[in-house]
Amino acid sequence: MKKFLLLAALLAAGCSADKQAEPAAEKAELHLLIWSEYLDQSLIEEFEKEANAVVVVDNFDSSEALRAKIDHVPSGFDVVVPSDEILPDLVADGKLEKLDMTKLPNFKNIGAGFRGLSYDPNNEYSVPFHWGATGIAYDVKKLATPPNSWATLFDARSSAAGTILDDPREVFAAALRLDGAALDTLTPDQLAKAKKRILGAKPKAWDSQPQKMLIQGDIAIAQMYNGDVAQVADERGDIAFVIPKEGGTLWFDNLSIAKGSTQVELAHKFLDFIMRPEVAGKNTNFKKYPSPNEAAKPFIDKAILENTMIYPTEADLMRCTTLGTMKSEAKKLMLEAWAEVRGN
Repeated sequence: MKKFLLLAALLAAGCSADKQAEPAAEKAELHLLIWSEYLDQSLIEEFEKEANAVVVVDNFDSSEALRAKIDHVPSGFDVVVPSDEILPDLVADGKLEKLDMTKLPNFKNIGAGFRGLSYDPNNEYSVPFHWGATGIAYDVKKLATPPNSWATLFDARSSAAGTILDDPREVFAAALRLDGAALDTLTPDQLAKAKKRILGAKPKAWDSQPQKMLIQGDIAIAQMYNGDVAQVADERGDIAFVIPKEGGTLWFDNLSIAKGSTQVELAHKFLDFIMRPEVAGKNTNFKKYPSPNEAAKPFIDKAILENTMIYPTEADLMRCTTLGTMKSEAKKLMLEAWAEVRGN
């Protein structure tokens, strides 16, 4: 009997040793291309644990930079965050995978006003992530008169103490608004006038994320996205935001799956995770950008929901328009003008 027990113990030990020798299952990797600091790190960790995966994050600082990073198929990325103005081009160029809505049950949480928008009318390639407006941030201590027009930003005296976005569409859209023009109906004469206006400005920097400069008092005025300004205002109470009288940009950032992704199933899981009410709410509390997720409102801090810098008033939104889709020839001319502006 003792021999039998000893043999059983040895066999058990051997089995245990074999099990310990087995290599751990390799975790799947999800490669995410997103704006810097646009997603709460704790949410990434929560998804990794739940999906038994690793999220590898890479950043871009402009829509054109995103376009360049996924220009080749496969690009090595799985989930990307395109804005409304470039999403139609990415679809037309075959850079995005079609979504399987049967794998996205949480899409039901997206507010009706954010579904089926013109840039993706059937939500075949994208689900909304955040939205917001582009306007002017300013230091109330440094500007005696609050700016209410894009003319202030392009005035050489003001721009010398400020920043303008490093984004051709946003910059030309702002300059064009002063003449009542828009990118999607751009004419050569309007472009020439806008280019002259932009060349006359001598900004301290072209920067899509000037929060640090504003916090440190290095600039007095900046063309900025509303959520970024709200973050700065948390640090400094003397920072304000205005959507100029000529109007601002209403934009939408989206979650999409890059064409050629090797993790399409995992990518769908990630998109559905982000659309959970508590997840969307937590990220709005973190990033201070409005959420298109209607079911997330109970999870968003009341102070954020009531902050008109983050959730603009109806009157402000009525003055905002999307950048629209540019005709190819007009876009070519704009990018040539932008190269001249940035090279000057």
